Amino acid sequence: MKEFLRASLSFAWLDFKALRYYPMNGALQVVQSFVSVGIWFFVSLFLQDFAGPKVEAYGGNFVAYVVVGVLFFQNVSAMMNLPHQSLSTAYWDRRLEVYHARGSGLWAFLAGRLIWAFVYQTVILLAILGLAIVASGGSLGSVPHPLAAALFYIVFVLTCTGIGLIGASNFFTLEVKQGREPVTWTVDVLARIFSGVYYPITVLPAALRGVSFLLPHTYALHGIRQVMINGAGFGDAETLRAFLILCGFCVGALAAGIVLLDRAIRRAEKAGGVGIAL
Repeated sequence: MKEFLRASLSFAWLDFKALRYYPMNGALQVVQSFVSVGIWFFVSLFLQDFAGPKVEAYGGNFVAYVVVGVLFFQNVSAMMNLPHQSLSTAYWDRRLEVYHARGSGLWAFLAGRLIWAFVYQTVILLAILGLAIVASGGSLGSVPHPLAAALFYIVFVLTCTGIGLIGASNFFTLEVKQGREPVTWTVDVLARIFSGVYYPITVLPAALRGVSFLLPHTYALHGIRQVMINGAGFGDAETLRAFLILCGFCVGALAAGIVLLDRAIRRAEKAGGVGIAL
Protein backbone atom coordinates (compact mmCIF):
# COMPACT_ATOMS: atom_id res chain seq x y z
CA MET A 1 0.00 0.00 0.00
CA LYS A 2 2.87 2.37 0.81
CA GLU A 3 4.40 1.74 -2.62
CA PHE A 4 1.05 2.28 -4.30
CA LEU A 5 0.49 5.60 -2.52
CA ARG A 6 4.01 6.74 -3.35
CA ALA A 7 3.53 5.86 -7.01
CA SER A 8 0.11 7.55 -7.12
CA LEU A 9 1.46 10.75 -5.58
CA SER A 10 4.35 10.66 -8.06
CA PHE A 11 1.91 10.66 -10.96
CA ALA A 12 -0.06 13.49 -9.30
CA TRP A 13 3.21 15.43 -8.93
CA LEU A 14 4.00 14.90 -12.62
CA ASP A 15 0.67 16.47 -13.55
CA PHE A 16 1.42 19.39 -11.26
CA LYS A 17 4.84 19.84 -12.87
CA ALA A 18 3.26 19.74 -16.32
CA LEU A 19 1.01 22.61 -15.23
CA ARG A 20 4.08 24.56 -14.08
CA TYR A 21 5.95 23.90 -17.33
CA TYR A 22 2.95 24.74 -19.50
CA PRO A 23 1.10 27.43 -17.51
CA MET A 24 -0.76 28.75 -20.54
CA ASN A 25 -2.64 25.45 -20.90
CA GLY A 26 -3.70 25.58 -17.26
CA ALA A 27 -4.64 29.25 -17.52
CA LEU A 28 -6.85 28.61 -20.54
CA GLN A 29 -8.60 25.74 -18.73
CA VAL A 30 -9.34 28.02 -15.79
CA VAL A 31 -10.62 30.77 -18.10
CA GLN A 32 -12.82 28.27 -19.92
CA SER A 33 -14.35 27.12 -16.62
CA PHE A 34 -15.04 30.72 -15.60
CA VAL A 35 -16.55 31.51 -19.00
CA SER A 36 -18.79 28.41 -18.98
CA VAL A 37 -20.25 29.28 -15.58
CA GLY A 38 -20.28 33.01 -16.41
CA ILE A 39 -22.42 32.49 -19.48
CA TRP A 40 -25.03 30.64 -17.46
CA PHE A 41 -24.80 33.25 -14.71
CA PHE A 42 -25.87 35.99 -17.12
CA VAL A 43 -28.48 33.77 -18.81
CA SER A 44 -30.01 33.05 -15.41
CA LEU A 45 -30.03 36.77 -14.57
CA PHE A 46 -31.96 37.36 -17.78
CA LEU A 47 -34.48 34.61 -16.95
CA GLN A 48 -34.73 35.25 -13.20
CA ASP A 49 -38.12 37.01 -13.24
CA PHE A 50 -39.72 34.29 -15.32
CA ALA A 51 -37.96 31.22 -13.90
CA GLY A 52 -37.75 32.27 -10.25
CA PRO A 53 -41.24 30.96 -9.38
CA LYS A 54 -40.28 27.59 -10.90
CA VAL A 55 -37.60 27.09 -8.25
CA GLU A 56 -39.53 28.13 -5.15
CA ALA A 57 -38.08 25.06 -3.40
CA TYR A 58 -34.74 26.89 -3.52
CA GLY A 59 -35.99 30.28 -2.41
CA GLY A 60 -36.99 31.32 -5.92
CA ASN A 61 -33.35 32.17 -6.64
CA PHE A 62 -32.90 30.93 -10.20
CA VAL A 63 -29.43 32.51 -10.49
CA ALA A 64 -28.14 30.51 -7.53
CA TYR A 65 -29.95 27.41 -8.81
CA VAL A 66 -28.20 27.53 -12.19
CA VAL A 67 -24.76 28.62 -10.97
CA VAL A 68 -24.55 25.87 -8.35
CA GLY A 69 -25.84 23.24 -10.76
CA VAL A 70 -23.54 24.15 -13.65
CA LEU A 71 -20.48 24.60 -11.43
CA PHE A 72 -20.68 21.27 -9.63
CA PHE A 73 -21.79 19.37 -12.74
CA GLN A 74 -18.89 20.81 -14.72
CA ASN A 75 -16.36 19.70 -12.12
CA VAL A 76 -17.60 16.14 -11.64
CA SER A 77 -17.91 15.68 -15.42
CA ALA A 78 -14.19 16.36 -15.71
CA MET A 79 -13.52 13.67 -13.10
CA MET A 80 -15.87 11.22 -14.83
CA ASN A 81 -14.13 11.56 -18.20
CA LEU A 82 -10.60 11.46 -16.80
CA PRO A 83 -9.98 7.68 -16.47
CA HIS A 84 -10.64 6.92 -20.13
CA GLN A 85 -8.84 10.06 -21.29
CA SER A 86 -5.80 9.08 -19.20
CA LEU A 87 -5.63 5.58 -20.68
CA SER A 88 -6.06 6.97 -24.18
CA THR A 89 -3.31 9.56 -23.75
CA ALA A 90 -0.86 7.03 -22.30
CA TYR A 91 -1.70 4.55 -25.06
CA TRP A 92 -1.01 6.94 -27.93
CA ASP A 93 2.14 8.18 -26.19
CA ARG A 94 3.27 4.54 -25.98
CA ARG A 95 3.54 4.71 -22.19
CA LEU A 96 0.71 2.36 -21.23
CA GLU A 97 2.82 -0.81 -21.20
CA VAL A 98 5.58 1.00 -19.30
CA TYR A 99 3.20 2.06 -16.54
CA HIS A 100 1.64 -1.39 -16.38
CA ALA A 101 5.04 -3.08 -16.12
CA ARG A 102 5.69 -1.45 -12.76
CA GLY A 103 4.50 -3.12 -9.59
CA SER A 104 1.79 -0.58 -8.95
CA GLY A 105 0.47 -0.94 -12.48
CA LEU A 106 -2.09 1.22 -14.20
CA TRP A 107 -4.07 1.72 -11.01
CA ALA A 108 -1.41 3.99 -9.51
CA PHE A 109 -1.32 5.96 -12.75
CA LEU A 110 -5.09 6.46 -12.70
CA ALA A 111 -5.19 7.18 -8.96
CA GLY A 112 -2.46 9.81 -9.28
CA ARG A 113 -4.20 11.59 -12.12
CA LEU A 114 -7.52 11.49 -10.24
CA ILE A 115 -5.90 12.90 -7.08
CA TRP A 116 -4.39 15.82 -8.96
CA ALA A 117 -7.58 16.45 -10.95
CA PHE A 118 -9.62 16.49 -7.73
CA VAL A 119 -7.32 19.07 -6.13
CA TYR A 120 -7.15 21.17 -9.29
CA GLN A 121 -10.90 21.09 -9.98
CA THR A 122 -11.71 21.85 -6.34
CA VAL A 123 -9.53 24.96 -6.38
CA ILE A 124 -11.28 26.13 -9.55
CA LEU A 125 -14.69 25.36 -8.04
CA LEU A 126 -13.96 27.40 -4.91
CA ALA A 127 -12.60 30.31 -6.95
CA ILE A 128 -15.65 30.43 -9.23
CA LEU A 129 -17.99 29.98 -6.27
CA GLY A 130 -16.35 32.89 -4.48
CA LEU A 131 -16.62 35.09 -7.57
CA ALA A 132 -20.27 34.11 -8.03
CA ILE A 133 -21.03 35.06 -4.42
CA VAL A 134 -19.40 38.46 -4.92
CA ALA A 135 -21.20 38.99 -8.25
CA SER A 136 -24.55 38.08 -6.73
CA GLY A 137 -24.22 40.63 -3.94
CA GLY A 138 -22.49 38.65 -1.21
CA SER A 139 -24.57 35.48 -1.09
CA LEU A 140 -26.16 32.79 -3.22
CA GLY A 141 -28.74 32.03 -0.55
CA SER A 142 -28.74 31.08 3.12
CA VAL A 143 -25.55 30.36 5.04
CA PRO A 144 -24.48 26.89 3.88
CA HIS A 145 -23.30 24.00 6.06
CA PRO A 146 -19.62 23.56 5.02
CA LEU A 147 -19.33 19.95 6.23
CA ALA A 148 -22.54 18.87 4.50
CA ALA A 149 -21.50 20.64 1.30
CA ALA A 150 -18.03 19.03 1.40
CA LEU A 151 -19.46 15.54 1.98
CA PHE A 152 -21.97 15.90 -0.85
CA TYR A 153 -19.22 17.10 -3.17
CA ILE A 154 -16.76 14.33 -2.26
CA VAL A 155 -19.34 11.55 -2.58
CA PHE A 156 -20.55 13.06 -5.86
CA VAL A 157 -16.97 13.08 -7.19
CA LEU A 158 -16.40 9.47 -6.08
CA THR A 159 -19.66 8.38 -7.71
CA CYS A 160 -18.70 9.94 -11.04
CA THR A 161 -15.19 8.53 -10.70
CA GLY A 162 -16.73 5.08 -10.40
CA ILE A 163 -18.79 5.71 -13.53
CA GLY A 164 -15.60 6.89 -15.20
CA LEU A 165 -13.84 3.63 -14.30
CA ILE A 166 -16.74 1.67 -15.78
CA GLY A 167 -16.36 3.70 -18.95
CA ALA A 168 -12.58 3.25 -18.93
CA SER A 169 -13.03 -0.52 -19.11
CA ASN A 170 -14.36 0.03 -22.65
CA PHE A 171 -10.88 1.15 -23.63
CA PHE A 172 -10.01 -2.56 -23.62
CA THR A 173 -13.33 -4.39 -24.01
CA LEU A 174 -14.75 -2.30 -26.88
CA GLU A 175 -11.40 -1.03 -28.21
CA VAL A 176 -12.40 2.61 -27.73
CA LYS A 177 -8.86 3.95 -27.94
CA GLN A 178 -9.68 7.57 -28.69
CA GLY A 179 -12.46 10.10 -28.29
CA ARG A 180 -15.51 9.49 -26.07
CA GLU A 181 -16.69 6.08 -24.96
CA PRO A 182 -20.40 5.14 -24.68
CA VAL A 183 -20.90 4.84 -20.90
CA THR A 184 -19.71 8.26 -19.77
CA TRP A 185 -21.11 9.86 -22.92
CA THR A 186 -24.58 8.43 -22.19
CA VAL A 187 -24.49 9.40 -18.51
CA ASP A 188 -23.30 12.90 -19.39
CA VAL A 189 -26.10 13.45 -21.93
CA LEU A 190 -28.81 12.02 -19.69
CA ALA A 191 -27.62 14.06 -16.72
CA ARG A 192 -27.68 17.29 -18.72
CA ILE A 193 -31.28 16.65 -19.75
CA PHE A 194 -32.85 14.87 -16.78
CA SER A 195 -30.96 15.67 -13.56
CA GLY A 196 -31.87 19.34 -13.20
CA VAL A 197 -28.54 20.90 -14.08
CA TYR A 198 -30.07 23.87 -15.94
CA TYR A 199 -33.74 23.69 -15.00
CA PRO A 200 -35.85 21.90 -12.36
CA ILE A 201 -36.95 18.39 -13.22
CA THR A 202 -40.55 19.44 -12.50
CA VAL A 203 -40.68 21.04 -15.97
CA LEU A 204 -40.10 17.65 -17.60
CA PRO A 205 -43.09 15.66 -18.88
CA ALA A 206 -44.32 13.24 -16.23
CA ALA A 207 -43.59 10.29 -18.54
CA LEU A 208 -39.91 11.22 -18.70
CA ARG A 209 -39.39 12.33 -15.11
CA GLY A 210 -38.68 8.77 -13.98
CA VAL A 211 -35.33 8.87 -15.79
CA SER A 212 -34.20 11.60 -13.39
CA PHE A 213 -34.38 9.28 -10.39
CA LEU A 214 -32.08 6.75 -12.06
CA LEU A 215 -29.23 9.27 -12.14
CA PRO A 216 -26.99 10.03 -9.14
CA HIS A 217 -26.66 13.61 -10.39
CA THR A 218 -30.30 14.28 -9.53
CA TYR A 219 -29.80 13.51 -5.83
CA ALA A 220 -26.37 15.14 -5.67
CA LEU A 221 -27.45 18.43 -7.22
CA HIS A 222 -30.64 18.55 -5.18
CA GLY A 223 -28.72 17.94 -1.95
CA ILE A 224 -25.98 20.42 -2.80
CA ARG A 225 -28.56 23.09 -3.62
CA GLN A 226 -30.40 22.38 -0.38
CA VAL A 227 -27.14 22.91 1.50
CA MET A 228 -25.75 25.84 -0.53
CA ILE A 229 -28.96 27.80 -1.21
CA ASN A 230 -31.40 26.83 1.54
CA GLY A 231 -28.79 26.32 4.28
CA ALA A 232 -30.12 22.83 5.03
CA GLY A 233 -27.97 20.26 6.83
CA PHE A 234 -28.27 16.57 7.51
CA GLY A 235 -30.84 17.38 10.16
CA ASP A 236 -33.22 17.98 7.26
CA ALA A 237 -34.85 14.67 6.32
CA GLU A 238 -35.01 15.42 2.59
CA THR A 239 -31.33 16.41 2.44
CA LEU A 240 -30.26 13.35 4.43
CA ARG A 241 -32.32 11.08 2.17
CA ALA A 242 -30.65 12.54 -0.94
CA PHE A 243 -27.21 12.01 0.63
CA LEU A 244 -27.89 8.39 1.58
CA ILE A 245 -29.18 7.58 -1.91
CA LEU A 246 -26.09 9.24 -3.39
CA CYS A 247 -23.90 7.11 -1.10
CA GLY A 248 -25.63 4.01 -2.45
CA PHE A 249 -24.86 5.09 -6.00
CA CYS A 250 -21.27 5.80 -4.94
CA VAL A 251 -20.65 2.35 -3.50
CA GLY A 252 -22.25 0.62 -6.49
CA ALA A 253 -20.42 2.72 -9.10
CA LEU A 254 -17.00 2.37 -7.47
CA ALA A 255 -17.38 -1.37 -6.94
CA ALA A 256 -18.56 -1.94 -10.52
CA GLY A 257 -15.87 0.35 -11.93
CA ILE A 258 -13.01 -1.36 -10.10
CA VAL A 259 -14.22 -4.86 -10.98
CA LEU A 260 -14.94 -4.13 -14.64
CA LEU A 261 -11.71 -2.26 -15.29
CA ASP A 262 -9.65 -4.91 -13.50
CA ARG A 263 -11.24 -7.64 -15.62
CA ALA A 264 -10.66 -5.61 -18.77
CA ILE A 265 -6.97 -5.17 -17.91
CA ARG A 266 -6.56 -8.88 -17.22
CA ARG A 267 -8.27 -9.70 -20.51
CA ALA A 268 -5.90 -7.36 -22.33
CA GLU A 269 -2.91 -9.00 -20.61
CA LYS A 270 -3.98 -12.43 -21.84
CA ALA A 271 -4.51 -11.07 -25.35
CA GLY A 272 -0.94 -9.81 -25.60
CA GLY A 273 -0.63 -6.68 -23.48
CA VAL A 274 -2.47 -3.57 -22.38
CA GLY A 275 -0.80 -1.50 -25.07
CA ILE A 276 -1.68 -3.89 -27.90
CA ALA A 277 -4.88 -3.75 -29.93
CA LEU A 278 -6.99 -6.88 -29.40
